[in-house]
Amino acid sequence: MTFNAMTEHYEEITVCGRPALFTGIRIRRDTVPDGLYAYDVRHDDECRGIPCEIAPFVMVNHWGTIILAEPLELPDDGRR
Repeated sequence: MTFNAMTEHYEEITVCGRPALFTGIRIRRDTVPDGLYAYDVRHDDECRGIPCEIAPFVMVNHWGTIILAEPLELPDDGRR
């Protein structure tokens, strides 16, 4: 299930030295305002709630969604 980015509540965090917004739910990308960048965060396979990967989309072990004002630099495989 995905949710509208404009109606959810966010926590202010820092990701890779940049300010970001975090929510523990999946955000529909078509609801993210133009000029903002959304990424999914995956947690560890042991389900301890440890964030271990940032990617444009995460299918398994989704921990949350982050939204930034600038795109993240990602390696060639698209995951950080």
